[in-house]
Amino acid sequence: MSEFDTLRADLAGLRADVATLRTDIDTRVATLRTDIDSRVAGLRADMDIRFARLEAKIDEKPSAATIYQASLATFAGMFAVMVGTVVFRKSISMMP
Repeated sequence: MSEFDTLRADLAGLRADVATLRTDIDTRVATLRTDIDSRVAGLRADMDIRFARLEAKIDEKPSAATIYQASLATFAGMFAVMVGTVVFRKSISMMP
């Protein structure tokens, strides 16, 4: 067997190894694509559920407790502004 035949046999073996490697890579890429697609589908389903819950919360009318709490918070804020104004004016001696 000549060197040319040996090189030809080595090249054929290398081509077979590359073909095997290419097949293995294609299999792994296909597996990764399937895994990623299933995860994305799961995330989309989860996000759809979350958006549906959020839309339901947005669409619901406030309860009496919520309105009472908002009114109380507004009153407390106004009271804090008035007290702060009085304290500020007293500290700069604008008020006796």
